[in-house]
Amino acid sequence: MPGFAMSTSKLTLSIDADTIKKAKRYVAAHGTSLSRLLAQYLASLPDDTRPALPPRVARLAGVLPPQTDVEEYKAHLHRKHGL
Repeated sequence: MPGFAMSTSKLTLSIDADTIKKAKRYVAAHGTSLSRLLAQYLASLPDDTRPALPPRVARLAGVLPPQTDVEEYKAHLHRKHGL
C-alpha cells in the first residue's frame, strides 16, 4: 500500500527442495513473490486473541463473496422469506 510503511523481519525456513520449486513456479505464474505469498498466508491464520466463532457461524464464514452488499442481501432475504 502506498504511504504505508510496515516493519519487516527476516526469517530463515527449512523447506524441502521440491516444495520450494513448486512455490517458485506458483509465485511466478501469479505475479507475486514468495515473501508476499507466505506473509499473506501467515496473516490469514486465526488470531488467538479474539474469541473463536461458534461452529455454526464458522461454517458460514466466507460463504458470501467479499463484494456482497450486506443491506442488499438483507433486502433479498426479506423479499424471499419475509425476514
